[in-house]
Amino acid sequence: MTVNETTAVTNESKTAAPQRKGVSVALNDVHLAFGSNKVLRGISFEVPAATTACLIGPSGSGKSTTLRIVNRLAEPDSGDVLLDGRSVLGDNPDKLRQRVGMVFQHFNLFPHKTVRENVTLGLIKLKGLKKDEANERALLELDRVGLAHKADARPASLSGGQQQRVAIARALAMDPEVMLFDEATSALDPELVKGVLGTITELADSGMTLVVVTHEMGFARSVAEQVMFMDEGRIIESGQPDQVFEAPKSDRLRHFLSQVL
Repeated sequence: MTVNETTAVTNESKTAAPQRKGVSVALNDVHLAFGSNKVLRGISFEVPAATTACLIGPSGSGKSTTLRIVNRLAEPDSGDVLLDGRSVLGDNPDKLRQRVGMVFQHFNLFPHKTVRENVTLGLIKLKGLKKDEANERALLELDRVGLAHKADARPASLSGGQQQRVAIARALAMDPEVMLFDEATSALDPELVKGVLGTITELADSGMTLVVVTHEMGFARSVAEQVMFMDEGRIIESGQPDQVFEAPKSDRLRHFLSQVL
């Protein structure tokens, strides 16, 4: 995949991105420990509907675990998870994950299935769509990310950036109200990052609620309405991007930014 190809997401897509309905997502005083290791220590935040929040911070600060709490891949020891102000801790986790999609650092595609089959699997198994309907939805979402022409290819024939965009299409096909991205570009070569970040930016513009763990500070500054800095299982500081990046209040955030900017 060439540098020019990373910018081809918009050019390849034949249909404008749909407007999507986002909902607010919040954590309320969430704690989680693995044995004696306290991973999350009272995490509270609210991301309003149709806005983007970025979680930044050093490795091991609890960012990825925080995302996993939101769609209940991990269960909190205490605290609450809310969508549109309603607790979802009592909901069926599989149903919740249809509302809260997640894209991981690694693509997690099935190598023995085609790109189209990777996208349709959840639609058929979880949503109960018929194969023809699932195929139509899969092609729509692959077109959104500029990869409809790769529908019958195997993941191994795609670049890393293309595989990550397939993973995004797979999550979008479930029609989620919130999307979580866990370092979605960190496994990519630098020249492939732009295309994936462009896809995420289009989702933000389409009205979906996004919570993004990222080490791409320029992306966080330009796309997010809210930036949260985490360290040692706590949110140390949060605010609008200009506030967080230009006028940090804590010594810890100032030190972190001095190392990454």
